This record gives sequence, structure tokens and C-alpha cells, in this order.
Amino acid sequence: MRRNTHILPSLGLICLLSGGYSAAQGADFTDSEWALCGEPGHAPAIPRPTAEELEQAETRLSADQSEVLGKEIFNFSGDVEVHRADQELLSDRARYNRSDATVEAEGNVRYTQSGLGVEADSGFFNLDTREGRADSARYRLPDKHARGKADTVLLEGPDQTRLKGATYTTCNPGKEDWLLHSSNIKLDHKEGVGVARNVWVGFKGVPIFYSPYMSFPLDDRRKSGFLTPSLGTSNEVGTDIRIPYYFNLDPNRDATLTLRNTTRRGQQLLGEFRYLYPTNQGTMDLGYLPDDKIRGKDRALFSFKDQGHYGNRLTSNINFNYLSDRNYFEELGDNLKTSSITHVERLGEITYRADLWTATARLQGFQTVDQTLAPSSRPYQRLPQLLFSGSLPDQGYGPRYTLSGEYVRFNQASSVTADRIDLQPGVQLPLNARAAYLTPGVSLRHTQYAFDNRSAGLDNHASRTVPIANLDSGVFFERNADWGGTPLVHTLEPRLYYLYVPFRGQTGLPNFDTGALDLGVLSNLFQSNRFSGADRVGDANQATYALTTRLLHEQTGAELLRASVGQIHYFSERKVTLSGTAEERSVTSNIVGELSSTDLVQHWRANAGVVLNSQTDYFDKTTFGLRYNPDKYRVLDLSYRFQRDSLEQTDISALWPLARNQERQWNAVARWNYSLRDNLTLEALGGVEYDTCCWTVRLAARRFLNSTAGATNDAILLQLELKGLSSVGHKEYKKGLSGLLDPVTFQR
Repeated sequence: MRRNTHILPSLGLICLLSGGYSAAQGADFTDSEWALCGEPGHAPAIPRPTAEELEQAETRLSADQSEVLGKEIFNFSGDVEVHRADQELLSDRARYNRSDATVEAEGNVRYTQSGLGVEADSGFFNLDTREGRADSARYRLPDKHARGKADTVLLEGPDQTRLKGATYTTCNPGKEDWLLHSSNIKLDHKEGVGVARNVWVGFKGVPIFYSPYMSFPLDDRRKSGFLTPSLGTSNEVGTDIRIPYYFNLDPNRDATLTLRNTTRRGQQLLGEFRYLYPTNQGTMDLGYLPDDKIRGKDRALFSFKDQGHYGNRLTSNINFNYLSDRNYFEELGDNLKTSSITHVERLGEITYRADLWTATARLQGFQTVDQTLAPSSRPYQRLPQLLFSGSLPDQGYGPRYTLSGEYVRFNQASSVTADRIDLQPGVQLPLNARAAYLTPGVSLRHTQYAFDNRSAGLDNHASRTVPIANLDSGVFFERNADWGGTPLVHTLEPRLYYLYVPFRGQTGLPNFDTGALDLGVLSNLFQSNRFSGADRVGDANQATYALTTRLLHEQTGAELLRASVGQIHYFSERKVTLSGTAEERSVTSNIVGELSSTDLVQHWRANAGVVLNSQTDYFDKTTFGLRYNPDKYRVLDLSYRFQRDSLEQTDISALWPLARNQERQWNAVARWNYSLRDNLTLEALGGVEYDTCCWTVRLAARRFLNSTAGATNDAILLQLELKGLSSVGHKEYKKGLSGLLDPVTFQR
């Protein structure tokens, strides 16, 4: 039935805004923290009008009956509606004063504006100043899916609301699983933050928290405030309670400070500072435990990392670390870490990349945290290290000239120190066709040493000069193929690489930073030196042959499958060795095979690697990995690692939803890292998450090996998250169960 609307043209009350306002569409809660809320039960969010729209806005009123009381005052009754810009007032009765644009409303009063809705039996509102008052009211904040009750709601302008004697929750109407009670709540809609005083929070009717002051977000902007606390227990630290506080310092800087209370170790302070500027970004981490109750000493961790990009050519990198002792992670960590830390790196470097050359200046040192290591076993400091590499391509007759060089000063307490210069000029002649290439190359490597404190009778200078010749060649074959109706390009790519390096005796040279390359990696079969570092150049008369086949998407060129196999054939023995190792006499290297696949089968990824010993016909190394990841909520990882006489491990992990309906869901996480060689579980964890519209609880248990002696640490984590209240920081901090599967490493 159409309403009887009284039009008062003399008052100019009937005027719709041009391009008038309409209720915003209901928010799409998919992939948001409100995904399980179903119908939010609140009025949809109303866009905030611009200053120009507010200036041009006029007032529209309608009602079943109206009465004029003089020139300025009007009474309305029966389905009263008042509209102005984004403001809407509905009531049974209302008195409107035109002179000051105020409305006194009674009976089923409902007032809404952008970001706020109020329901009460009566209320007073100024449509111009957006000030008003409602007693015994119910309010809602549709942008944050929040609501509550208040003894008094005070509108203090377009962006400020004050609630006295109020409650606050983000649960759906009819459900008050958690409830915040406060004597005074101030809502700043412009800044998107709420401040409450004299606060206590109840969960399922049980008080769980009190604070004289609390802030919480009204939208998705980053806010300073408490993150979700966690409660746990472990063998090393006992009961473990963590209360993190997030500082939103400015748009490109933030920090998190966590107070950690453990019953066995004491109180620990954890901190993280992050920054992001146009030229550089970095993080700073701090952990400090004064007077460890068990160790009887202070424990500390400090880490600073910075990466800089100054234009397109200049970059910098800083990585500084400090540990108070080698057992810090073992005893105070809550994850599977490297079982025995011997030293940590301290690095600062700057790199300039020109069109034809690159130069790096580096300072690199190490803090030895394992004081039982002999001085001779500790790593050398590089103070400084200067690196240069350059190339002149496409010169006359097609050659490419190259030059690489290094100057480094090695320093180590109670040991030999030295300056080392390493230079390697070279020339290559690329001969390329559409389906083949041939690249011969020669270079000369010269290394010069100057020692400071060598033993008496030994020369303070040493040098080595070695010529190097190589020939790289390959052919590309391709044909059209098909996989399940998808057009593909199938390639076959044989490659032959020959290397010749004459023998030079090097037993009198030191070894500062050189080790043997891992020839179980296919790319290392094509290197001109079988050693890393400049202290050794291996003699060689050898050929590497390899075969690669690939499947490429015909339209996008994406690589869906790659499989490679390769081996080195030696024409002579290798006489240059590292200290304590014998000459190598085998005719062939091990056979190396690698395979990787990405989305050849939708949602599946796989990789594998094998090293077949050519002398024994046994596998020396095998790796295998398989991942199924149809979406970000479902991840299944399977991996296997084998290295003869060293390790054999399996690792299975999964993150998976168990059940879900419109109001709640169950998720699970699990991981089992097992050593088949030792018949020992390296890490086992299991966790469940119960997620509802307005709160989430997580429970996880973990056992992990935290020492080479076989000691294990058992830990339990319990976390309750009240959505919209305790998670006020950046979304990166809200990892939930997936954070338990962060990559970890373990070495036996």
C-alpha cells in the first residue's frame, strides 16, 4: 500500500540528491575473517558522502500524518522517514525543527549513517552537525560486523561516537559467544579505531580479561594494539604465555613487541621492527631473556637485515646476527632448528651493476658461538672482499671477452692471515644457429697470495697460474605434442661440454674458503672448476654429456615438465685434491638425473633427483617431492631424502579443512618428519582449528628433536582469537595453522 506522503514545498523538504544514495551491496565475505557469518544481520555499509555532496544535500521527510506548529516546527506520526545524504531516521513519531535541523524521535527509532546504526525507543538528532543522543540503545558497526548495547549513545559529530555503559561483539545477532563490557567506548570512524576504558571481556559467559584501556579496529586499516595471545607448554620452557602488541608506527614502518612468560626460564622480551622505503627495506629482530632460571645467565638474540635498491644499478645488503650462546634456539625456540649452531654471519655489501660490468665490495665476518671450536676450525673473516666481473660481447669477428677478479683479505685470530688476488681473463666465440650452438672458450686464472704471519722458513708470497680451455655445444629438437587436449611443444636438447685444465701443484697453497662442488647437482657438471673458491683449481681432461627434454605450453611457453640426465667422462686422473683426500681415478662421474613438473597435472607439482654411483651401480643420493595444492586451504606435501651413509628421511605434511557449514568449520594440520636410518621421529605435530563467525580456537601439539644427542622437546600451543578485537595488526601476522608449517631445516 502506498504511503500518504505530505509534501511541504514551501520548506523545500522534498528533494532527492542527484545521483542519489542507495544501500551498498552486501559484502562478499569469501576469503575474509567473516566468511562464516552468513547473513550478517546488520544493515549493509553505506558509503560516506563527499564534502561537496554534503553541501548540496537536502532533507526529505515522509509520514502517514503531519502537523504544522508554526513556521519552524512540524510533528509527524506513522511510519516516519527522514533522509539527508547518508543519514536515515525511521520512527513512529517525530518532531522536526527546521531552524536548527533537529529531530526528536519516539517509538521504534532507527538511525543510520555511514559506518553506524542505532536503534532505541527515543532519540534526538541534529542532521546538520550529525550530533545526537539515544538512551537504552542498540548499535551496529556494519563495516566491522560489530554490534552491541549501550546505556547511552552520543553522536559527537560526523566522525565521533561515544558509548556509555556499553557492550561490543562481532558475533551474529542472537549469539554472544564473546562480549566486551566497557564503561566508556569512543569510536573514531575517520581514523577507524575504537578506544574502550574499564574493559572486561567474557567468553562463553566467563570473564577472561580485564584492562583499564583497550583499542580495537573499526575497519581493515592497520592499527596499534594487542594481537592474539597464545598459551603453550614445552619441556624446555614450561608453561609459555605470549602477549604480542603491534605498533603501527606509520604506513611504511611497524613493530611487534611480545612479552613471553615461561615458568622454567623466566620472562623474555621478543621484538620485531620492519620498515619499507622506496630505496630499501629491512627487519630487526630481538630476543632478550634476563637471568635464565636454569642457565643462570642472560640469553639474547639480535638480527638485522636490510636490502637496498638505489636506482637500477646500485644495491646493498646487510645481514648482522648475534647469539648469546649456541643453545639459544635449542632451548628457547619452539620449532625444529639446526641442532647445533657453531657460528652466525655478519655481512655488509654493496654492488654496482653497469651495462658491461659488475662490482661488489663486501665485509663478511662470523661470530663463533661454539667456544669449544679450535681457532683453526673457525671461519675466516673477509675484511674486505672486492669482486669484479665484466664482459664485452659481440666484438669484431664475434668473440666475447670476459674478466673476473677478486681481492680479499682473510683474517682469523691465532692463525695465518693473508691477502689474495684472483684474476681470470677469458674469451669465448659464440657460434649460434636457430637450432644449435657451439661456444669455444679459453681463459687464464692467476692467484697471488701475500701472508702476514706465516711460520718461519716459509715464503710470505705464493702464486698459481692455470690456463683453462672449454668447448660448450648443444642442439635443440622440437615437435608438437598433446596432453589431455592441451597443445604442447616437446623438446629434446642434447648438450656436450669439454673441459681441459692442466695440472698445477697446489699443496703449498693455503685453503681459506674452498670446498669440493657437489657433483650430485646437474649444473655443477658444467663448471670449469670442480672446487668452489679460488684456493684450488682442479686439473681436468673431461667431457660432460647431458640430455634434457621439456614439455612447453604451446601458447604461453610455460614449462610444464623438465627431465635431465648427465655424466662426466674423465680422460685422465685428477691429481689436485683438498687436504686429506686421495687422487680421483674413476673414469666416469656419477650419473645425475633431475625431474620437475608444474601443473602438467592440474594442482600437482613434483620434483625428483637421483645420483647413481657409476662404480657400484647403487644410488648415492635420491630426493623426491610431491605437492597437491588445489587452493590455499588445501596443501599436501610428500618428500623423501636419501644420502648413502648419511641420512634417509621422509617428510609428510598437510593442511586440510575437515568440515564446514554456514556457521563453523574445522581445519587440521599435521606433519611427520622421520629418519628411516635412525628409526627416529625428527618432528611430529598435529593441530586442529575450530573457526566460527566471530572467534577461532587453535590447539596444536609438537614433538621435535632439538639436539644431536637425541633429546626431544614436547610443546603444546593453545590460541583463542576473538575476531575484530585481538587481531589488529597487519594480516601477515594472522597465519593461523599454516604458520606451523613454516620451512625448517635439520642436519644430522
